[in-house]
Amino acid sequence: MKKILSALWITTAFVVASEAKAKANTCPADAFIQSAGAAFMSASRAGSPGAFTSAASRFADLNSIAIFALGPYRADLPKGREGEYVNLTKKFMGQFMFQYASKFSGNSIVITSCNGNVIGAKLSTGQSLTFRLRGGGKRIEDVSVSGIWLAQTLRSKFVGVIRNNNGDVGALLSWLGN
Repeated sequence: MKKILSALWITTAFVVASEAKAKANTCPADAFIQSAGAAFMSASRAGSPGAFTSAASRFADLNSIAIFALGPYRADLPKGREGEYVNLTKKFMGQFMFQYASKFSGNSIVITSCNGNVIGAKLSTGQSLTFRLRGGGKRIEDVSVSGIWLAQTLRSKFVGVIRNNNGDVGALLSWLGN
């Protein structure tokens, strides 16, 4: 009886482990994350802010990220300046990511977890990334590198600039343009 229970336990453990591995290998966002990861690693090798801006433009929902970064001042952005603001934010994001280019270095990316719209990944260098996706997993809403979320960091920085200028969103546009 003991042998039968042991065999049953081993078989159950094997099936559970196999199912967990199959789930990890069947993440619906796998191909998207592989492509995005490759683009960001390529941008790191290129060594230019423009390469990061280009990669982010292809894979991230930059309009939503830019609007999110305004925080409570979102309604204060003049409609006629929204395009200018989004373009300045894209450029700023490219420069910001370029400063952390080493965090995106590597030659491969492996998905380590897949939980709905939150995908964990690891670069070949060991750097962990977490992607938050939207649009059915076809756009990056935010990315965390070393525990720092990009959109949240932008929001903190942008809101700080606006607050330091008495709530003037125009001051943020000037700051971004410099």
